[in-house]
Formats: sequence, structure tokens, C-alpha cells
Amino acid sequence: MLRTGIIGVSGYTGVELARILSGHAEVEITVATSRQYEGKPLAEVYPSLRGCLDIVCDNPAGEELAERADFFFTAVPHKTAMDIVPPLLAAGKKVVDLSADYRLDDVAVYEQWYQPHSSGELLGEAVYGLPELYRDAIRQCRLAANPGCYPTSVILGLAPLLREQLIDPDTLIIDSKSGTSGAGRSASVATLFCEVADGFRPYKVGGVHRHIPEMEQELSKLAGRNVTVSFTPHLLPVSRGIVSTMYAGLTADIDLDAMHRLYRQTYDA
Repeated sequence: MLRTGIIGVSGYTGVELARILSGHAEVEITVATSRQYEGKPLAEVYPSLRGCLDIVCDNPAGEELAERADFFFTAVPHKTAMDIVPPLLAAGKKVVDLSADYRLDDVAVYEQWYQPHSSGELLGEAVYGLPELYRDAIRQCRLAANPGCYPTSVILGLAPLLREQLIDPDTLIIDSKSGTSGAGRSASVATLFCEVADGFRPYKVGGVHRHIPEMEQELSKLAGRNVTVSFTPHLLPVSRGIVSTMYAGLTADIDLDAMHRLYRQTYDA
């Protein structure tokens, strides 16, 4: 059994991770941290976990935290992760970070879009955690950076076509829609029921969404050249889910059946 810890278990990504891991035959969740719910059973915070996971939220730090598990998931906000991850790695632990702190290869790019990075030396080591593209590297690494939500949908959607040079990388337009859980669990006027119900709106338009450099980084690797995208996200009045529609000019005469075969060959393996 792999002793596993979830740091930041009470957020949406943390609790979904707990739900998935609780059904894994080779995983034992030995620590689940939450400052807000310290001392409370996780199943009291999320009643849907009753009968699935019997663990109390805790908040250990430093060496005590590292001793409680061998493998950690950090489901905490950006900037928080960069302070937590280095001590865990120094203690010989393996980490999957669900924040954006280790997704970008270039420290300068990260700091342009987020904030100063206190452990930027790890960006060159972290593996982008998209198994469809980097499965072998993920198996061998000690730090995997879990991809962002929009980038996952966009990269998987475009990877087969970019690899085979069937689309023009200079023509990429991305139109994405997301449910409200993408904004996290903290209360916000913008995601209140009365603000989003029966509505549909774009947000962070004009090339300012933080997922843009992540998309461009990975799409550039697939294309073998620098790629820029026109990306517009939208908020749907649903709790979860993403739909991304990508537009690009074709560079070859390919029909729909051939395209379907290409995607099956790429992702059925």
C-alpha cells in the first residue's frame, strides 16, 4: 500500500482526489490536511464521503507532515504550494502538485503571470503531469505538476493534429466554457447562484487568462515551434465540466473519418 497524503483536502480538487483515491486498492490515505476543518471528520464536511473514507482533517507541518506519508498531493492555492513542496522533496517524498506553481518551465514567465517564485529552481525538474503525453517521465519523476483545467482540454484536443502537422499553429482560436467549481470553493459574488443561473458570459478576455502561457508552452512543444493562441473562457451556469472548441486552418486535405482514426490511434493505446 502506498501511504498517501492530501494537503488541502477540503477544496473541490482535494475532496475529489480523496474520493478517487479512497477506491484505489493500492492507496492508503494516511493524512489529509485542512486548516479550516482541523479536527473534523472529512465525511462531516462532505457527507457524500460517508462510508467511503474515515479520516479526520489534520494540520501537521514540517517533519511531522513528511513522516505521515510517502507520496503527497498538494491541492492548495498558487504560491502556497511553492512553500510546501521543497521540504517534502528534501525529505525524500514524491509530490503531485495541483496548483500552477510548477507547470511552467520558465521562472520569468511564471512571475510575469503569477507572482515571485520562491523555489524556481524546481521548475526545470518538474514534469508536466499529462499522462497522455508524458507517461514515462511521470513514472520516474519526484515532482509532477498537474495540468490546469482549460489546458488539459485544449492540449489533448490539439495534440494529434499538431504532432502530424495537419493544422497551422498560427491560426489557433480557442473557445472554452467551464462550470463554476473551476473558481474554487471560497465564497465570491461572481459565482453566487443568482449571478450565474440562467446566464452565460465570457471573462478574462483579451489574452489575460493565466492558463494561456501553459497552453502555449505545451502546444509549442507539440508543434516544434513557437505557438500563440487566441483564448476566450466563458462561465456556464453548471457546477462542473469543461467544453473547449478549437479552430485552426488545415494544412492538408483530411476528411472526418481520417481525423477520427488519428485520435483513436493517439488515445486508445
